[in-house]
Amino acid sequence: MRVKNLFSVVVIAGVILTGLVEPVSAQDEPTFDRRTPIVKVYQMTHKAVVNISGERTVATSIWPEFDWPGWGPRVRRQVKVLGSGVVVHEDGYIVTNAHVIEDAKNIKVAFSDGNEFTAAVISTDESKDLAVLTIENKDKLSFIHLGRSDDLMIGETVIAIGNPYGYSNTVTSGVISAVGRDIEVSEGFWMRGLIQTDAPINPGNSGGPLLNVNGQLIGINTAIRAEAENIGFAIPVDTLVANLIHMLMPEKLRRVQLGLIMGRMKTVGKYTGLEVDSVIKDSPADKKGITAGDIALEIDGRQLTGVIDFYVKLMHREIGESIEIKYVRPEALHPQSQIVRLTLEAKPLPDGRQLAKKFFQMEVSELTEQVAQEFDFESAYPVMIITALEPNGIAAEAGLKSGDLILAVNNAAVGNLKEFSLEMEKVNEGDIVELYIRRIRVGAFGQVRRDTIVPLKVQSKKPSQLRFL
Repeated sequence: MRVKNLFSVVVIAGVILTGLVEPVSAQDEPTFDRRTPIVKVYQMTHKAVVNISGERTVATSIWPEFDWPGWGPRVRRQVKVLGSGVVVHEDGYIVTNAHVIEDAKNIKVAFSDGNEFTAAVISTDESKDLAVLTIENKDKLSFIHLGRSDDLMIGETVIAIGNPYGYSNTVTSGVISAVGRDIEVSEGFWMRGLIQTDAPINPGNSGGPLLNVNGQLIGINTAIRAEAENIGFAIPVDTLVANLIHMLMPEKLRRVQLGLIMGRMKTVGKYTGLEVDSVIKDSPADKKGITAGDIALEIDGRQLTGVIDFYVKLMHREIGESIEIKYVRPEALHPQSQIVRLTLEAKPLPDGRQLAKKFFQMEVSELTEQVAQEFDFESAYPVMIITALEPNGIAAEAGLKSGDLILAVNNAAVGNLKEFSLEMEKVNEGDIVELYIRRIRVGAFGQVRRDTIVPLKVQSKKPSQLRFL
């Protein structure tokens, strides 16, 4: 039996050596498409992912073991800012995390082809850790289309592209591990409703895109768990869109009024455009008859591609400039497109003195030379002062007195009536407003200064006689 097997081996070897049977070559191996979905997504989107760099000044104690806030000598030094961003509009608008560019100077964005641009900050929302930057470039840029995050599936493949540890245009992949996660990023600061993924995310990935297999943006990478491996978090794209609407509205960036709050793209019959979520009362849009549910199709003859596109087209419009909007009302019996002309109107400066009377029942003024003499101050100073209060008003019941100085409203310094008015414009009925108060009195041992933060609940009351208290 063994002799027979040996004979078979010898015969086969001889056949091969004589060329009757050729060895199988690599060219004869079956071939497969090496361009997997991840490869295709990277090739489709990486040109729209940027590296963000800059500088930030930090102050640290010269004695690290005693690095307590406000104590001991400190030294200031420059540290590098490093992060990622994603181009969301061809005109050079980039989304990143607010913490990436917080207090940063000389912000630069670099593309995969090596081109680098100086970036300007358009808008930030620290509460959602989002920021919008812009660059000037003559050419249209590659950008990533917005997907949606309300239909994400656990286990769905996702791709992250970013700048971890400075290694530009790094791609990683994984799956969606969970949705709706709430995490405490720092003491007392929570981020809610996040996407959890096991796609490797590292420092420097912050602000970069999380993509689905179709190359659509479904999230902005924002945080990792330092003590764990392959646990990262991203801000859902639906949260991004909801915040960009308010971050890019003309009313949020300048003292103007237009009145249109836009939603997502929508198709009704043969019409595709941007749905109007709501219209601000008495705004130019409201006066021209545009209502919630209408669909905006074009601005000045240019078709709209999304909510970001709508606000970008309004970014540099001047007060009084005509804006032609083509829209359709889908609820009409026979929907037909129509054109309306709107103009940006200047938004008047609020009267902070009247708001102080209405909400806190107190009279305020700048500390002018005349007011300084009335309250025995040596000279005028850029600060607000309480000049009178209603005896049973909110401010009086909180212990405030005439002559108290107002240094800040909700942590925002107010050195004149304009700054005070702009901060008072932000408050609404029922809010808690913190006033940073300085009270200066002359005692037996000279001048005594006392600083305190006084919380006041905004509550409108009918105006009555104000007097010194």
